[in-house]
Amino acid sequence: MQTLTKETMDRRSFLGGAVSGLTLAFFLPEFNRMGELDAATGGTAVNSWLQIGADESITLTIGSSEMGQGSFSGLAQVLAEDLMVDYARVTTVQGGPTLVSPAPVGTSINTVGSGVIRGNFWKMRDAAAAAREMLVQAAMTSAGDTARTNFTVANGIITHTPDGKTWTYGSVALAASALPLPTVVPLVPDAQFRLIGKTMPRFDIPHKVDGSAIYGLDIRVPNMVYAVIKHCPSFGGTLAKTPVAPAGYQVVPTKVMAGTNRGLEAVGNVNAVAVVGPNTWDTWQKAKQLSVSWTLPANAAQLNDAQFLADAKALAANATPYAVGAANGPGTLYTVEGNAATANAAIAGASKVVDATYTLPYVSHACMEVLNCTVDYVPGVKCEVWAPTQSAKSVMSLAVALTSLPSDKILVHTTYLGGGLGRKAEVDFVSQAIQVAMVVGKPVKLMWPREEDFSRDQYRPMALVHAKAGLTASGQVLGWSYRNISPSILGQRGAVLGPTGDSQGSEGSQALPYNFGTRLTEYVTHPSQIPVGFWRSVGASINTFAVESMVDELAVAAGQDGYTFRRGLLTDPRWIAVLDAAAKMGWNTPLAAGHYRGIAIGTAFNSIVAEVVEISSVTATGLKVNSVSIAMDCYLAVNPGQIDAQLTGGMVHGLNAALYGRQSFVNGAAQSKNFNKSRMIRPSEMPQVSVTLIPNPGASDRKKVIGGVGELGVPTFAPALANAYYAATKTRVRALPFFPNATMSD
Repeated sequence: MQTLTKETMDRRSFLGGAVSGLTLAFFLPEFNRMGELDAATGGTAVNSWLQIGADESITLTIGSSEMGQGSFSGLAQVLAEDLMVDYARVTTVQGGPTLVSPAPVGTSINTVGSGVIRGNFWKMRDAAAAAREMLVQAAMTSAGDTARTNFTVANGIITHTPDGKTWTYGSVALAASALPLPTVVPLVPDAQFRLIGKTMPRFDIPHKVDGSAIYGLDIRVPNMVYAVIKHCPSFGGTLAKTPVAPAGYQVVPTKVMAGTNRGLEAVGNVNAVAVVGPNTWDTWQKAKQLSVSWTLPANAAQLNDAQFLADAKALAANATPYAVGAANGPGTLYTVEGNAATANAAIAGASKVVDATYTLPYVSHACMEVLNCTVDYVPGVKCEVWAPTQSAKSVMSLAVALTSLPSDKILVHTTYLGGGLGRKAEVDFVSQAIQVAMVVGKPVKLMWPREEDFSRDQYRPMALVHAKAGLTASGQVLGWSYRNISPSILGQRGAVLGPTGDSQGSEGSQALPYNFGTRLTEYVTHPSQIPVGFWRSVGASINTFAVESMVDELAVAAGQDGYTFRRGLLTDPRWIAVLDAAAKMGWNTPLAAGHYRGIAIGTAFNSIVAEVVEISSVTATGLKVNSVSIAMDCYLAVNPGQIDAQLTGGMVHGLNAALYGRQSFVNGAAQSKNFNKSRMIRPSEMPQVSVTLIPNPGASDRKKVIGGVGELGVPTFAPALANAYYAATKTRVRALPFFPNATMSD
């Protein structure tokens, strides 16, 4: 039973008197992986709402974005549990953003960090239980019976047990809307769950199968024209001269606006032009043919892979320590945990020392739906935006800044996202669409061709990780030293980094429950100004590869099996249980001739995941991934089938990045511009995937942290693959991807 306090739900959060029934507003915290930027971005807590109509309708307005992760269905599943209704009765509606604070109901939240379900689970349950009890109270008043124990609820029907009289929710919804918010609401006991912890069908799948789902690219507005973007090939470059528009077309220069500046893309830089025409195809062709003169940045020659690597190597050897009150610019060394002197002394006294350097490249997001945005702007009247965005509130803030219209004249529609992966949390493409609409005076759909999407991304950062550890003669770890050198995602967004630096630089490498003896974890900001951004698992995908590869190297040095060595080092029972579960699925069974396995474990977003990867047919140019066994503990699973799907999808994302993912640069220009040069696995290459979830607790505790799911299939795949590759070849892969020159024609 949960007591509702001002912190969880106060009287101001309740809206009564809705003529159509009961409307309940409830607080849903804005769950933001970029929480360190809240002050800079204006991030605030926002709300969602539940409406129960006299017509028996149940509508849940949700502020998060649906990009394939199943968040709408998951929240509806949680709601239906404590509202005690059939899951299929709940209709979900996309909420829009607001700049009002405190925010009213139905407003958008950032959809990032695998956080929609885990951040809102208990709030959703509280709201549903409060609504249910208000409806029961209305029935009690109608019956003239004040004994709550005389009333039961099942499938949205309230029954007065002494006489069998019943009320539907819709029949008492209006009366319930006039009642005060209850101070104590009982939640459905875990043992009586009908929905939470059960695999339920997703609401969005039928629409996506029959073609009725509306993505950003599907939007059509009367009298709309089409715009196709063309950027300067090199980051940091600017327009030298506006080109002459082809006959019947317009050319509109666009500039970098505050809030969209990243790295070399500085505020005010005119870094692109949009060609505007009557349809997508012809406009696209005109954009490709358009000859544009650009001014490249003065340091263009230094914006290449060799320089990035050289800078990283230099910083691995020597970097300037963070100093309070100092500028702490690129090249600053941040101590995340431990002490360098004690860690180095422990390693120096070891019987055996393992010293390794791991490198990872920039990687594109490569969402299947390219960036696009439709805008209908009428000067002084309105700015209406349709966008596949993870950050509708940021879209609204940007529209206000660009148009000078008040927020009540801005209308933002969030469509389905054909993949987000963190890229659609950015609003650079929205900024361009609004700028073009303000010039042409007609509704405009702006699209980035695939080549622009690849070559003007905000990439997962490149990284160099130097790890060093010392072992005793018996294979115990005496000391551990770990330094990640990579560009700062938060720094490029204006954050002032504190003593431990950018959390994305250390995610997945600190506070690990390994007995590493005396440990040191460091992060150094790399000076590269190629734009970087949030990517499915971001820092964890970098650090888990390096950490778990290094742990495997230590296992080899100690003469131990990778699973056994890890198990002996782990100190957390939850981690041990996950590792054991993965091993039980795919580690101890006999291997076919020519088959090899690797194992890895890691954490992100409060969840723990271990993977066992089995490979065969290893050559200098390729390999076959036969099977992947995944074990996960996220503390509480709402929809196991959906978690299985998310882990499988994340594994494929990690597989593509590990084997093939790389964006390289020459003079600041991206070299991989389409899927023909960015290899992905084919359907015939899909491995067998098995997923095991550590069971939900017998009784869930709101004091325990629920883990995320959407990004968790990614981080542990690459090290497990690398460890399997070593088992097969006795060659250690320390640089990703495995096959950087592979193409789709291979």
